[in-house]
Amino acid sequence: MSVRPAVRMATVAQAAKVSQSAVSKVLNGRPGVSPEVRQRVLDAVRATGYEWRRRAPRHGSVEVVFGCVASAVNAPLLRGLSRVLRSSGRALTVSHADDDGDWLESLLAHRPSGIVLVLSPVAPAVAERLARSRVPAVVLDTIGDAPPGMNTVGATQWRGGWLAARHLTGLGHRRIALISGPLELTCSRARFGGYLAALRDAGVRPDRDLIRAVSFQTEPARRAAHALLDGWDAPTAFVTGNDLQGLGVIEACVERGLRVPEDVSVVGYDDIDAAVSAAPALTTVRQPFEEMAAESIRVLDSVTDDPGPAPIRLDMSVDLVVRRSTGPVRRD
Repeated sequence: MSVRPAVRMATVAQAAKVSQSAVSKVLNGRPGVSPEVRQRVLDAVRATGYEWRRRAPRHGSVEVVFGCVASAVNAPLLRGLSRVLRSSGRALTVSHADDDGDWLESLLAHRPSGIVLVLSPVAPAVAERLARSRVPAVVLDTIGDAPPGMNTVGATQWRGGWLAARHLTGLGHRRIALISGPLELTCSRARFGGYLAALRDAGVRPDRDLIRAVSFQTEPARRAAHALLDGWDAPTAFVTGNDLQGLGVIEACVERGLRVPEDVSVVGYDDIDAAVSAAPALTTVRQPFEEMAAESIRVLDSVTDDPGPAPIRLDMSVDLVVRRSTGPVRRD
């Protein structure tokens, strides 16, 4: 007599046409799903015969590992992580991934209940060691790639590039420069693709001379903006790879006596705190960092409950926040 294999949470998710994270939310009574999705999940549970029991309250700390401790996005990530863990009575501890590689063994010696990696990229050796440790882990992916087989929470980067460039074409701009982050990063390539698609949607032919790839810092973007503005047919608008780059472009414009947005429009990316306090306040693509961080804990809980064979990959939607750094193209 054959034994029927146990139904996994992934099967329920597939039947309900939702993510495993959404199934976990429904079964654990957590908010964040619509009544319609909740009913679909419950129907799928009955249809598949999935056997589930509520887990006991969770204990132990969750460790977040930063590759760059000075990043401007760390603060909202920590807020999102802390909010979810505090509600369940769990502790959050913070580590830094040192270059010598000893950080991982030290971290695992603490026996955390889960690990959130904010690293770019995650080295294959780190992924392999985590897999052997069997400690649940998720990559909170803001700019880099995660190795195959790892759970990730990220954002819709292609859409972000498209939103930024579409906003500018809608304001009448045709000479739209792109100052991107390093193109070896998946997020930069995805945003670049969205930028190109938005130009083509508006009937604008992309110009290679208007594209630069530099590090995600203010000074390299400032220098790149000067070089682009020196061109014989200078851009009237800039899409940038992050808000620090956007601030660098504004600085270059001020140094040349150009007004933002009357002469040049600028769009950033991320929506860090400095974007609001900039002069002028920076139009930007908002990545939902707090929500992404909170969702990473829910993904950890989901794979702890049901470590299925396939990794969870979740991309959360970005939005455009229009402020004072963009305006209609100047008509001479």
